[in-house]
Amino acid sequence: MIEIGRESRLSTATRTTAGMLAGMSAILGVIWLARGLLGIPQYSVTILLAIFGLAFLGRILRTEVHSGLGRAIASVLGNLVIAFVTIIIATGFLVWVASLQSDVFPSMISSQVPSLVIAAIATGLGAYALQKSGLAQRRDSPFMVNEGRALAMQGTKLTVKQDTVGMPINRRGHTIGAVLLGEVSTSFKTPMGMVSSILPGPVTTVGVPFQGKTLSSDEAVKLTGKTPNQLNEESRSRAEDLDVGRIRIRDGCMGDRWKIGPLIFDWDGGGEHHPRERWLAKGVGNTYITTDGKRATAKWNGSSLSVDDKMMKLTVGSDSFSYSPTEVKTTSPHHTLQVTQDKITLDTRKFTLKVAGDSVILRREDKTRTTESKTLANDLRSLLTETVKKQVRDVMEGDPIDLGEMFTTTEEVLAKHD
Repeated sequence: MIEIGRESRLSTATRTTAGMLAGMSAILGVIWLARGLLGIPQYSVTILLAIFGLAFLGRILRTEVHSGLGRAIASVLGNLVIAFVTIIIATGFLVWVASLQSDVFPSMISSQVPSLVIAAIATGLGAYALQKSGLAQRRDSPFMVNEGRALAMQGTKLTVKQDTVGMPINRRGHTIGAVLLGEVSTSFKTPMGMVSSILPGPVTTVGVPFQGKTLSSDEAVKLTGKTPNQLNEESRSRAEDLDVGRIRIRDGCMGDRWKIGPLIFDWDGGGEHHPRERWLAKGVGNTYITTDGKRATAKWNGSSLSVDDKMMKLTVGSDSFSYSPTEVKTTSPHHTLQVTQDKITLDTRKFTLKVAGDSVILRREDKTRTTESKTLANDLRSLLTETVKKQVRDVMEGDPIDLGEMFTTTEEVLAKHD
């Protein structure tokens, strides 16, 4: 079972420093016990070599052998560097302690420090070169996400349309997302009703905690026609080249900060620094959905949406509407219809019409007419209010706004009161 989620982790540098301090403490502890309980000289060459050897072996045994040969070699080299640095620092510290005690530290060990420094530098350069070559990339296993698997955050819901294969996205040992080969449907709960969209696969997700059953190599080939290694390379390529920006991660002792283009994911499991939970689902082309639980933005199939609990703007093709508690506005290439608490304004290429109170102002190219008529104002207000509601429904359902009917009925009401 693979779960893609979030957790607070110490940074790699913090863990490495903690490991080195723990190793030095263990070395000093063993020397103190040997001296006090067994009567062994404080700076015995035998016990020092045994301790350094065990520290060295302990680092080697932490090699990652399950993530591919390149990753294993890089892990060995990285652990060798840590072991060398730990031994160098421990030796320097013990030499300093011996000088304070007017004692003599074995030159057989201290004379090897320059060689250890050279070995650490050479090994570190080798590990760095291997990492940059791409041969040490982690090999991840594909997993199956079942049809209907869904996840919701404050009115925004992602659903897998059918059984699909996914590949984890990892950064510095952290699983931060996945590439799903199948399409993902989305629904948004908005102040004006539900809006749905579909992201065609493959879909790159970040921060979305999908779960799935790990697939064997044979199962992956049977379902996708590709080996896990091929799937791994494809998912890595998509994760590295998102249209909204490359993935960048900065580790810190209080959590992780991930930046994808203009989007920032700043999570801390302890909640002490007001973490911002965010999702990103990136489909083919420029389609994407992102939400922080309060505000959602999306682009799909020529449409775009920006919505929170009070504001909304939806564009479908060349038609759009925006909503706030005090205003509804629909637009197309040939009109703008705005309804507020105080007035209604219809602006077209043929005329501009404003209704405020009992006042009706009609502007055409050749003249402007102002009419004070409660009946006419009420008729136009009723007509245009129903018109904007219909236009909102049309845009939300992906249908083009019908301007012909609006122009005809408006002209009929004006003509009736001439």
